[in-house]
Amino acid sequence: MKKTRYILVFLGVAWVAYAALAGNAPCRPQSFGQLARLSDQELESVDIARMNLLCAEGLPGSGNLDVDRCLEKLDRWAEHVLLMERKYAPAYQRNRSKYGNSLALFKGVYLGIAIEQDFNCGYNQGLLDSGAMDDRGSTRFFRDSSDVFINGLIGSGKGSCSSLPVLMVALGRRCNYPLYLVGCGGHAFTRWDDGSERVNLEITCQGVNTYSDEHYKEWPRPIDDEEIEQEHLLRNYTGKEMLGVFSSLRAACLKEHKRYEEAKQCYEVALGCFPRSRLLRLCMADMDRKIKTQELKP
Repeated sequence: MKKTRYILVFLGVAWVAYAALAGNAPCRPQSFGQLARLSDQELESVDIARMNLLCAEGLPGSGNLDVDRCLEKLDRWAEHVLLMERKYAPAYQRNRSKYGNSLALFKGVYLGIAIEQDFNCGYNQGLLDSGAMDDRGSTRFFRDSSDVFINGLIGSGKGSCSSLPVLMVALGRRCNYPLYLVGCGGHAFTRWDDGSERVNLEITCQGVNTYSDEHYKEWPRPIDDEEIEQEHLLRNYTGKEMLGVFSSLRAACLKEHKRYEEAKQCYEVALGCFPRSRLLRLCMADMDRKIKTQELKP
């Protein structure tokens, strides 16, 4: 265990040194404001977990969020994932056909199992039972930010389709897996994409499933080619696009709590990341109406 930790630390230091020499040293913003001001290139070097957690700061449900402590916990979890990978690698070699001769699928499945069984993370059943998932006419799904951002999973093990795929990407990247966050119709999933093999990984259900892009064009709601293009769906999100996604989630939480001016500012950040988004423009117009109505109240 101690030897493995030393190896991981050495690899981490080596990666940071290499990134610095390559002019792409990891960027570590300390607040949402700092994050929103980063360049596209700088955003590419920001840890997805740090980005997600900074977007949760100051929201109802985030409490006394300690970003650094959360990141340290993720580092320990990733170390465990690598240990489990080494432990079960011989079983994969003996029965490669079980995973379709796909090392990506093997690693993705065991990462998902670790999240569910070893770290006890899963969907917040209360959120499902409340009906908030099916209530697309309101923002009550976003009432508690711990359901939406990964601080809820790290703290209590409860999350949603907004946070579980982010956790998977954050842990996978710590293990040097080529994982990406991908959006579809009101949902997000994880994708392994190393340039030669591409596997979609779904962990918001029991266990780990793999579905095609065609499946996500119909589930959880149908999306057409125009929406896919406008909202950048079914593609690997860049650092800038992840900021856009997380900023829009932050905005929805602020909107639910009638903090409309702050919500508008977050939607503006998101729109800067997705300038062709029809949905974000509608959200901006809605915020303008609500702000005006709020100002007219005695």
